[in-house]
Amino acid sequence: MVRLLPLLLAIGLVGGQAPPTNKWAMTAVTSIQARVVSDAATWDAAKKKFGLVLKQHTNTFEERYRAAMDTVNTASVEGALYYVQTEGINQADSVQCMRKTNMSYIWFLNVTIVQPTFAIAEYAENAGVVPEYGKFIAMDGGMCTPLDAKGTLSDECQSLSGLNYHANVGPFIGGEARKAHKYAAYADNYWFSFPNSCFTRKFDAKDDACRKSQPGGLCPLGVSPDGVQCTYAFDILGYIRLDDLVGITSLTNSKTGRRYADRVEFCKDGKVEFDFTTMASDLSFWNNPLDENANAKRTARMLSLYNALVQARKGEYANMKPLPSADDLTKINPPCWTNSPLCAKATHGCRRKLTTQICEVCSSPAPDCVKPTAADSVPPALAKAVAPPLPTDASGKTIASRNPSGAGGTAGTVVNSASLVALGASLVAVLMMSLV
Repeated sequence: MVRLLPLLLAIGLVGGQAPPTNKWAMTAVTSIQARVVSDAATWDAAKKKFGLVLKQHTNTFEERYRAAMDTVNTASVEGALYYVQTEGINQADSVQCMRKTNMSYIWFLNVTIVQPTFAIAEYAENAGVVPEYGKFIAMDGGMCTPLDAKGTLSDECQSLSGLNYHANVGPFIGGEARKAHKYAAYADNYWFSFPNSCFTRKFDAKDDACRKSQPGGLCPLGVSPDGVQCTYAFDILGYIRLDDLVGITSLTNSKTGRRYADRVEFCKDGKVEFDFTTMASDLSFWNNPLDENANAKRTARMLSLYNALVQARKGEYANMKPLPSADDLTKINPPCWTNSPLCAKATHGCRRKLTTQICEVCSSPAPDCVKPTAADSVPPALAKAVAPPLPTDASGKTIASRNPSGAGGTAGTVVNSASLVALGASLVAVLMMSLV
């Protein structure tokens, strides 16, 4: 009986301890973000919205809407070209004359965000993340990017729904600055991660059972986020074609005498988008890629072209919407101190900036740096999500791991804090029978 006491006590903690709760909730924030993708968004005339058609699982518009933001990374609009420049255009990374991952379009999205309260609590004092956001999680193919060839997932990924005895923080949106790279320098580049359901599997392997066991943050079509049932909703404002932006489709093919249809045709004609080994390019668009001011001008050209195409309302652009200004967005969004404990305590306050509307801690007083007054209600002290104890055998030896090999994929044990309660009850029953 003595040997069983540690396990019984551990189970008692799981089954009897009330989980931490918070009454406070984040106020919704509107953010304009960008996605670099291989496909154009698909317009639905009946819904008056864009979605994404894939080879499978996109028969209804609701499924097409989900597919457009189904566990993905995004970027600030002002830094969207950073990803293209650092990972897409280099000649050494070209695959069958395509950019890496066939980067072809930049989408612009209007996203509404309400983080889980546990995420605000967990990352409140973390200066390495953007205020109001959690830690950035790399995502590829509709799932968290594994840390190794065995498929092991990061602690942050597993905390999205409390897998493998991790604390259940909830499906939080991550955000961090990505400003400098050997191929680029963008002062206003920020990356974000949006986890949706079944975030441990790629798009084509997701099914209803997995989506139910690993709930995500995307709200059903037409539903606003509350931080509990869902954490983000979006509307695709429009998109721009990269080959048009960089000037490929304005140049003449030496073999046909016609303008290039796309980058593949451009490449097969012996042309180079950019070669970082020789710093050579057959396009003026990418001149001076390491110069921050030149990169800012590139972004300005992208926005100018998009707005001109939307204003002309020809062809596919007739259904697209202009991008709002950062000033207009700041007017409708709450002050940073409303949601961020870090900003609520900052000596000089915080400012919202960019169309992404991130919060930045001010290093000195400025007109756009906002601090709460004594009468304002700031976030209270918030309880953090607690990881359940690891199960042990009768001798006290741990019999499970928070980071099993292949966690969350086709191998590994997937256990969340809710299922641990049931596990505890089952073990109690078995142990009690053994005492009879």
